[in-house]
Amino acid sequence: MFGYVLPVPGELSKQDFILYKSFYCGICKLTGVKYGQMSRFAANYDIAFMSIFLHDILRQDVSFCEEPCISNPFAKRVTVKENPLLDKIAAANIILCYYKAADGVIDRDGFKYRIMKHSFGKPYKKAKSLLPEVDEIIAEGYENLRVAERSGSDNIDKTADCFAAMLQKLFTALCGKNDENAEKLFYNLGKFVYLADALDDIDEDFKKRRYNVFLKSFDNYKNRKQFIEDNFGDLSFCFNTTVNRIIECFNNLQFSQSYSLMQNVVFSGLRTTVRKLLKSDKKLAPPKL
Repeated sequence: MFGYVLPVPGELSKQDFILYKSFYCGICKLTGVKYGQMSRFAANYDIAFMSIFLHDILRQDVSFCEEPCISNPFAKRVTVKENPLLDKIAAANIILCYYKAADGVIDRDGFKYRIMKHSFGKPYKKAKSLLPEVDEIIAEGYENLRVAERSGSDNIDKTADCFAAMLQKLFTALCGKNDENAEKLFYNLGKFVYLADALDDIDEDFKKRRYNVFLKSFDNYKNRKQFIEDNFGDLSFCFNTTVNRIIECFNNLQFSQSYSLMQNVVFSGLRTTVRKLLKSDKKLAPPKL
């Protein structure tokens, strides 16, 4: 995924911050064990949120341990231990990363995506064999997105629906049961991620003459700063209505162990991301907690 769904650390309790990091570290550690050390670069904050959400809503028992970190072998960190659900989430994340890399190659986004696609080749095949249904969902989602982009769609909702529907179906496949509010939450979260990524990449897409739904929908692009100023009201409405739908779905769900942590992400983290996107005159730096 992309790195737009994360908490506001300064508003988290120490316990929630440790809990959040433990899920991130759990994904990273398990990915290294199952798919090789290079694949640990697939770990990201968005998939950590999905992992926390799924473990809570499915009431999955979670065990913790302290293990050294690859970035600092002398410091042990609290880490979620392997369990069947975490296995599936790690595999799904490998598949997501592979298709993002493949999409980057198709879009001629640079040599790094060719390296990334090659690096994830064997891990992808292993993850696909574990979750063939998830592979079909993600492959279909990216193909639908490419069709919309090739057609030059200027409909923001219709184009974002391709990625939103993919994330909704992915959640349902990993969850193993239907939950209307949770599915709608991840649909709108997928829409949020797609739109955030589109706005974040808009200057680079303009310069390289690549498709971007905002460039198609608004024909007044000069530079990122001016574009955001000229269309601030429409952009704010687009993002804030999506966040409001996520919050509405979240409020209709019941959680057992991670409510305050996920509330921070949904109520504060998403709006913080929106504010950063609408204030920045350049692409956001990779998040670091």
